[in-house]
Amino acid sequence: MPVADLPVHNNLVLRSTSINGIAIRNDVLFTNAQRQEDRRIQQRKEKMLQKLLPALQRVLLPEEAVLCMTSARSPLSPLEQLTASIWLSILAACTIVFTDKRVLFFPVKSGGGWRESVRAVSWGDLEEVKPKGALAKVVTFKFKNGTKTTYTAIPRAEAQKIAAVAQSLLPASAGQITSTQGLVQLCPDCRAVLTPGQYLCPACGLTFKNEKTMMIRSILIPAGGYFYTGHSLIGILPAIVEVFLLVDILVVLFAGQTAPEEKSALLSGLVVLAVFWAIESAVTILHCRRFVREFIPETRDSLRAH
Repeated sequence: MPVADLPVHNNLVLRSTSINGIAIRNDVLFTNAQRQEDRRIQQRKEKMLQKLLPALQRVLLPEEAVLCMTSARSPLSPLEQLTASIWLSILAACTIVFTDKRVLFFPVKSGGGWRESVRAVSWGDLEEVKPKGALAKVVTFKFKNGTKTTYTAIPRAEAQKIAAVAQSLLPASAGQITSTQGLVQLCPDCRAVLTPGQYLCPACGLTFKNEKTMMIRSILIPAGGYFYTGHSLIGILPAIVEVFLLVDILVVLFAGQTAPEEKSALLSGLVVLAVFWAIESAVTILHCRRFVREFIPETRDSLRAH
């Protein structure tokens, strides 16, 4: 039996259709936790599909069908979680799409729109897909190369559906192992596999924003890293803070020229302000490094042309 025709819910007849050229499995995508088709779920999933349509049209392989999809939060280090604070949902927002061939991870904006970045793993390269938790679930993906990654904030009903999909697809894809045996970053323009740290697609020549430029802008421009990576909303507050720090530093330097007798006290104040500036810049670099390593296209004209 072809993988695309594998039953996921034994109590439902396999049903396939197409939305804007995207093949989907109605019996999986539009069902609830009780494995019943639900009109409200269908409307919600159709909206998600529309928001990710540019991504799916570019990334899906011929005859690849969408089984289910869910909102989630990308893995964050403890330091990233500590410093992200109220921006956590924006920093790590993503949509995971499960197809009959692969699992696709799309970083998204706060409204669900695609950030023109995608990671993928074939079912044959997955050792295990394990949901855990009570309400908002976490799902751990364990790969054949021995690595694993965990996505959080997944709705309970979606986690149950993911478990059912994995139970059907993992055994059926056991022999379809690729050379990477794990998660890979794909070019959003041509689907070629990208190499970490090399911000140029070897297949189509699409260039991506790089860490060196991000670091320079983060140091020299208030919140410059956020604006460079296209996260202006996150960058507004840090930019205001850094501008105030910069103004204070300039005031202290000017005071040092006009009041030499206060030089010692002013120097101490300058050191404190410089430390705060360094912390702000370090946090910006920490967050924006994550964005850059997700491969953000430097020029998007090629993407719009297709």
